[in-house]
Amino acid sequence: MQCYYHNDREATVTCNRCGKGLCSECGSFFSPPVCVDCARQEAADTKSAMIKSIGLSVILMIVGIVVNQSPLGFLLAGIPSGWRFLNKITPAMFIWMPLVGWLIYFLVKLVLSYFIGLIALPIELVRDIRTLKEAKQLEEHVHRVS
Repeated sequence: MQCYYHNDREATVTCNRCGKGLCSECGSFFSPPVCVDCARQEAADTKSAMIKSIGLSVILMIVGIVVNQSPLGFLLAGIPSGWRFLNKITPAMFIWMPLVGWLIYFLVKLVLSYFIGLIALPIELVRDIRTLKEAKQLEEHVHRVS
């Protein structure tokens, strides 16, 4: 198999995402080895996900401030972070509940998300901002490589 980017070179590794053959030079740009196209797509996907996450929190903060007519409305911004945290620890047994059970589950989870979000939001925002910076660095690296 030949390198996807250099037809005159033998492929020594394959892209971990799409399976394109890569020569030793192309395979050494990223660890684990991925092609430039997949690295570019990964950076774009990561940036998009982080911007959506931060944007949702900002929108909920604005809605909370407008609805409550108080700066304490910003506390609504933590609901998505709390919800994501609860999703990680929710047992699978809730799958078989009747509709009323789902309604109660949803309401309890919403209230818990609000309170857990107060702690989870700052942690998640720091992580999201750090991930955005890493995605930006990856984009710059891909741009230098290609």
